Amino acid sequence: MSEATDSAVTTWMQAVDGYQTCLQACIGWQQELARFADLRLAGNRRTWEALMSTRDVAQALKIQQDWATQAASDYTEEATRLARLATSLSLTGTTPDVQTAATLVA
Repeated sequence: MSEATDSAVTTWMQAVDGYQTCLQACIGWQQELARFADLRLAGNRRTWEALMSTRDVAQALKIQQDWATQAASDYTEEATRLARLATSLSLTGTTPDVQTAATLVA
């Protein structure tokens, strides 16, 4: 094999590795979104069940307040998780030193 061919093969292999890493990051993103949707749907279902069994307005308001507090917390935590995933995706293909520096900042 010639030097040019070796270089082309090396470049191609690096590109394939980069694509594979991007694909894994995208799969991680989709898994995180599915996990979050499952979490929120379960929380919503529990809230509706509690509301259906309540007997007075004060208890219904308390259930609604608890739901809103938990939802706000869940969405805030999810935004943080997605920001970290986006950062890891944007660092795909960078050097380990750049990735380490980004981890320290995040």
